[in-house]
Amino acid sequence: MSNQSESLESVVIGDGVVVKGTFTVPSKAIINGVIEGDLTAEEVLIGPTGRITGRVSAKVIDVRGQLHNTIISEKSLIVRATGKIAGKVQYAEIEIEKGGEIEGTLSQNADGPAIQVGTLPAA
Repeated sequence: MSNQSESLESVVIGDGVVVKGTFTVPSKAIINGVIEGDLTAEEVLIGPTGRITGRVSAKVIDVRGQLHNTIISEKSLIVRATGKIAGKVQYAEIEIEKGGEIEGTLSQNADGPAIQVGTLPAA
């Protein structure tokens, strides 16, 4: 964390931890455990052991684990080699590393046309 204020506005869900509910995080959410519910944050990092089932909304979403349901990335969505996304995805810009997977409906920004995709490993 870059400063004390940012660390006070952030949350870390550790490996093995399961939480349920609706969460609003002013800064960064680092997820290595499981969230069953909705998450809104400035930045979301889902670690390799992390999984979120619910609506996720953030400016930046970086996926190394699993993300299911509705995903809204206002700025950038990054799907790493170990990342898997399934659901309805809205993004401004997207990056998919080789091995990353997306299944569902993709649309660029809220106004862009949606496309349906099956399991789509990055080339």
